[in-house]
Amino acid sequence: MRKTLFRMAVVVMALLCVGGAGSALAHPLARAKRHAHHGGPLSGTWSGFVSRQTSYGQQRTHIVITINARQTAGSWSLGPACYGKLTLDSISGGYHHYLRHIARGLSCAGGDIDCLMRSGAGLYDAVTSHLGGGWDTSGTLKRVRRRARR
Repeated sequence: MRKTLFRMAVVVMALLCVGGAGSALAHPLARAKRHAHHGGPLSGTWSGFVSRQTSYGQQRTHIVITINARQTAGSWSLGPACYGKLTLDSISGGYHHYLRHIARGLSCAGGDIDCLMRSGAGLYDAVTSHLGGGWDTSGTLKRVRRRARR
């Protein structure tokens, strides 16, 4: 009888310890999950080239686009002398249409529309130029991964 009671006490203690360890592990996981920031499929920073065909061949331009988690705004950059903000204009046909605004004090051309849609792991950018159809560009951008801090 004593051995049975002792075995039951050991089993109960083991269950309590495992349950306590599980809840101790669950608490940090629950907190991390609660603070995790989930954005839409377009959110994040994307980098790559958009290009257009000219009479001299293909013209490529490097672009970096960042879209906020709510996918309502962002920023764009063609380099240190040409960058600005993006605002969501409309959504149609699966594309999010963002209007480019130029940062104050810059002289590069603005008013283009970036039409963005996910394409596999990339982001397809069809740029409608304010200059007309001959200046339209397009390309698939890659997600920029954050580097781990040391």
